[in-house]
Amino acid sequence: MAKQKMTFEVIKKELTKRDVKFVDIAAAKDVTPAHVSNVAKGKVKSESVAEAICLALDKSMVDVFGDEYATPSKRGPKDRSIRKLEIITAIKAGKPVPKPSMTLSAN
Repeated sequence: MAKQKMTFEVIKKELTKRDVKFVDIAAAKDVTPAHVSNVAKGKVKSESVAEAICLALDKSMVDVFGDEYATPSKRGPKDRSIRKLEIITAIKAGKPVPKPSMTLSAN
């Protein structure tokens, strides 16, 4: 069963009780207050901003955002260690860099 996440209104109300504003969290994370607001609303995902909101609320990620951040995102940096090794090996050997395979480019 999925953990219930806090609504935007509840997050904002709890932050107000703690005298924390989105602009404060934004300054701490070097993002805009609108971005913090959008993370709180669930319109965009940002694990680092979500963690900052949780710290401000003194609650866990699951308590605030439910299962939203429980599984890793499909986006983001991928493991390029194999591809990097292919490139380095080819260049050191004075050979052309091979084209990336489909399995390496899939994320």
